[in-house]
Amino acid sequence: MLFEVHPAPLKDKEGRNYVYVRPYGLRRRTLAELDEYCARHYALQAGEMTRVLDVFMEASKVWLGDGDRIETPFGSFAPKIGLRSEKTTADKVGSLDVELQGIEFTPTREFVEKVDRWTNGFRPVGNPDTQKLSADTAHLERALQRCLDERGYADVRSFMRNSGLTYHSARKQLDAWCQGDAPRLLRTKMGGTYVYTET
Repeated sequence: MLFEVHPAPLKDKEGRNYVYVRPYGLRRRTLAELDEYCARHYALQAGEMTRVLDVFMEASKVWLGDGDRIETPFGSFAPKIGLRSEKTTADKVGSLDVELQGIEFTPTREFVEKVDRWTNGFRPVGNPDTQKLSADTAHLERALQRCLDERGYADVRSFMRNSGLTYHSARKQLDAWCQGDAPRLLRTKMGGTYVYTET
């Protein structure tokens, strides 16, 4: 598994930032890809994995909606609830003050061990110098042009991939191109993400 190292906000006694690691170049795998993979490698019929997961989602909503935890061979699912606003005493908390804030997934030890055995170790990749890349306007223009040539627009992840910037730096640069009297790009929200097109 490739990984990259980044500075964390916390500092040691000498004022140096601690660092953290994260997987490099995380790919978003789709259910269609998983379905095809399972059909090819685990003797499932095409579409079978998709149908099973669709049914699991429909069936699990009933028990999770009742506040139950669902145990599976790879982990457990449980509803996460919280208050809509801060309260100081229990008697001030009513039904309308509570909301569903998500579904928590806790993997089983066996599942984590299986993934750990499959990784075959870790290998660092060269971390880009974000400040140096951000200062290279020609490099940034080429990266943007590659995004526009690929899709006709750019988004943060495609610009990250083409420029070598971090998510935060890529978004900052794209947003900077949308500002000023003669902006280079126009930002538009599509679904849950922003796309950037030429003006």
